[in-house]
Amino acid sequence: MFGKDEPYAVTGNTISLTDDNKSLLLVTPGRYENILVSRYGVELTDLDPVRRANVKNVVLSELFKRDKTFFFVRAGGVEYQIDLKYTASPITEVKF
Repeated sequence: MFGKDEPYAVTGNTISLTDDNKSLLLVTPGRYENILVSRYGVELTDLDPVRRANVKNVVLSELFKRDKTFFFVRAGGVEYQIDLKYTASPITEVKF
């Protein structure tokens, strides 16, 4: 009732979008582009971390308690592997 429900959950190395009506802006370390997560997909973006309606800013270093460049994102029923060190193509859809 008094708590603020976040539109995402974190389990181990995976960020899951739990509210399809909201988007996440994953704020990465300075040398990488930020990542926009929505129910439609996961994409690199040049959006700055300013307040926007229906977008939750999530700073990766705060989320994982350290700088992390390799993790997973689950959104819209699809899981994505993110490895920011592969600057040409850091986002890969995981197929099972």
